[in-house]
Amino acid sequence: MKKSKFIVLIMVAFSLSLGGCSFFNGQSAKKQEMIQIAESKKMKVAIENMLKDIDPEALTPQGKIHSYKILENQLEYNPMGGMNVYLEVNNDEKLTIDTTVHMEDSGEFEAGSYGISAELSRLLRGDEYGK
Repeated sequence: MKKSKFIVLIMVAFSLSLGGCSFFNGQSAKKQEMIQIAESKKMKVAIENMLKDIDPEALTPQGKIHSYKILENQLEYNPMGGMNVYLEVNNDEKLTIDTTVHMEDSGEFEAGSYGISAELSRLLRGDEYGK
């Protein structure tokens, strides 16, 4: 009797460990897919268009937004569709933008609504950054 309970217990533990491993592998594959999408040329175009809406001279020497970096560890699918993308601007972790990017019928990506940090807002308005 004890032996059969022990065997059942081992089988249950083995099944749970297999299920857990497959869950984590699925999450890893999903994360890799999001990173691939975020690094695509179509995504770059969508993000840079959004940045130019925020700062018409973005990514030029005259602009206030000189560079951006996608925060890959914060990428997530939006339950309403699309993907939530978080950006760090000018290599400053206080200058951030978060946006939802979705795919249009044409196959191109488009950044929808976005939010910017208070520090970035001050920089864009011309207020002294850091006060």
